[in-house]
Amino acid sequence: MELIAREGYQNVTIQRICRECGVSVGTFYQYFSAKRELVALMSRRRNEKVYRSAQELDFSKPAGQLYADYVRLTMECIRDQGFAQARTILTGMMEAPDVGDLNHGIQLRKEIIFRILRRGRATGEFTSSMGEEEFFWLYSAAFHGLLVLWCYRDGDMDIVDEGCRKLGALIRLLACSA
Repeated sequence: MELIAREGYQNVTIQRICRECGVSVGTFYQYFSAKRELVALMSRRRNEKVYRSAQELDFSKPAGQLYADYVRLTMECIRDQGFAQARTILTGMMEAPDVGDLNHGIQLRKEIIFRILRRGRATGEFTSSMGEEEFFWLYSAAFHGLLVLWCYRDGDMDIVDEGCRKLGALIRLLACSA
């Protein structure tokens, strides 16, 4: 996974992965059917790390702050893993969008976002005019667009700051008028 993240998905062959890891190609195929499954594993690990960290957020905070904390936590995790790994995961998603582990990450993010939205609606902080699914897909589009831009710029932007500003602005779509 480190090799793919460092050198890029397209530049690394299964043979090279096996050589670097000191295993035979046959051994690789005992565990994975294709290189894209390594990418799915990378994605799963990242998403589960964010999910575990999100479980420790203070859900007694106002929902808007909770959302901002979740966005920051997510962006910090992605920054810490690096743009090369983000690029690898995005490339894998484009090549093999049907890999189950990639969809697993969507479900984990959705669970946290829905929990935050429900809290905001219960406290009267958020309006119910936009459905949870609709908001989540707007969030996902902005999230993935931000990652693509970061990768396109070879990591030459502050992903945490940009993520907090761009994704943070989305929550205003749900804010109740005073």
